[in-house]
Amino acid sequence: MLLAIHEHAERFFQARIATSWVPEYLRQRGFDDDVQRQWRIGYAPNEWRALTRHLRGLGFPDIAIEASGLARRTTRGMLIDFFRDRAMFPITERDATTIAFIGRSRTNEPKYLNSPNTPIYVKGRALFGLHMLSTGAKPVITEGPLDAIAVTVAGRGRLAGLALCGTSLTPDQVKTLDAAADLRASGVLVAFDGDRAGQQAAARSYSLLKDAGTAEALMLPSDWDPAAVLGDAGPKGLAALLRVRVRPLADLVTDAAIEPWHDSLQFAEGRVSALRAAGAAIATMAPRDVARQVARVAAQLNFDHATVTETTTDSVTARLALADFPTAPTPGSTTTRSYERRANERPLRGPTP
Repeated sequence: MLLAIHEHAERFFQARIATSWVPEYLRQRGFDDDVQRQWRIGYAPNEWRALTRHLRGLGFPDIAIEASGLARRTTRGMLIDFFRDRAMFPITERDATTIAFIGRSRTNEPKYLNSPNTPIYVKGRALFGLHMLSTGAKPVITEGPLDAIAVTVAGRGRLAGLALCGTSLTPDQVKTLDAAADLRASGVLVAFDGDRAGQQAAARSYSLLKDAGTAEALMLPSDWDPAAVLGDAGPKGLAALLRVRVRPLADLVTDAAIEPWHDSLQFAEGRVSALRAAGAAIATMAPRDVARQVARVAAQLNFDHATVTETTTDSVTARLALADFPTAPTPGSTTTRSYERRANERPLRGPTP
């Protein structure tokens, strides 16, 4: 019954999009009418009970309408629509069956509103755009539905955008994606927003993606996201960035480890601390990523490769040891004094271009 309710809700939203603000808004963002139809976008009216009345008229009981997550109870016990005055994006299974929605507001907060968890939908398992993932396309994980659509439009069958549903990337979402795409064969690209929060989230996603295949990250300026690039530069402009502004996702992990020590890298102690942090990060990486990160850290901190490798090996050993062993050389230890001596012997000259 919940699947049937979502099918009728999708038709309801689609029937009301033509007279709403949504089509013109999306056109201005670079999403033409064909794209809007292809992604089955609709509109939730700015009324308290429009969908609820419609579903009741089709014979669905209140208990099922509430269980679908498309309506909620007020403090007075009245059943009202969950989505109002929003562009509606269906969240589907691989077979295109709609199980939930993402609602995008033009002016209100939150900008995006996701269906609550229901018996047929769990946020931490689902990915928006899964039904558009064609065979052979590389999956591109984005933050929002417009970003996912933008990537798919620009990718022209080579790339398929998939958006998180109001969560950070989860192990279950990676399993869902791997079952649909075989990540070891296709690889995966993370295209989060270019701001600091987006890049930090991308770095955190590495631990979930490192064993799934080649993992890369799209590097955008801080105030950009894929949908904004599509609107400003069109599909060709976004496609170009998706080719030339891509780096191994592991780069973001080591950069994030070093970043807290950035202001003290002119001092030997700061460089040693950054080295330990980077070594600990590299120690968790897939073997295919280690050599590049050792070289990058050596260049950024002006240590030789052997020193970075030794630090990484120490971290691996510590991870395999008993839980109460130290995870890094203690101050004053032989290893620490050795690192500090090398840091003083190799003064910081700045990162290699």
